Amino acid sequence: MMVFKLSNWQMARSPGFTLIEILVAMVIMGISLGVLLAGFAQGHREAFRGDMAREAAGIAESVLYKLSSEPGSLSPGNGEIEGHPGWNYKLEIRDLVIKIARQGQEKKGLEVPELKEYVLTIHPPYNAHPFVLTGWIPAENQM
Repeated sequence: MMVFKLSNWQMARSPGFTLIEILVAMVIMGISLGVLLAGFAQGHREAFRGDMAREAAGIAESVLYKLSSEPGSLSPGNGEIEGHPGWNYKLEIRDLVIKIARQGQEKKGLEVPELKEYVLTIHPPYNAHPFVLTGWIPAENQM
């Protein structure tokens, strides 16, 4: 039979963790949790922005349909959107000018009198970034 003599350090040490080991583990878990929660928050913000973009697309469609269905009503202006509290729109109609430039030369504007350009800006609530829709319409439809 063999007898081993343990030193005082080995006898005093319990089978648990030291305070330093626990603190290091807590720091690592805290950093991991912070990164994870930041990712969830960013995903939530992107989902909210997507919901607002989908709603803005539906609003733009209904505003343009309403304005184009009434004869002579497609005119510049702004207003609130019925059924969507806090949402506003602004419609601008201007002459279509296409800017063309060769490499190294200054831009020249080419005016197209048969077409008008419209810019519909949808302003969502909560001071969020506006959504902008641009298109062309025949000049005779614009009054």
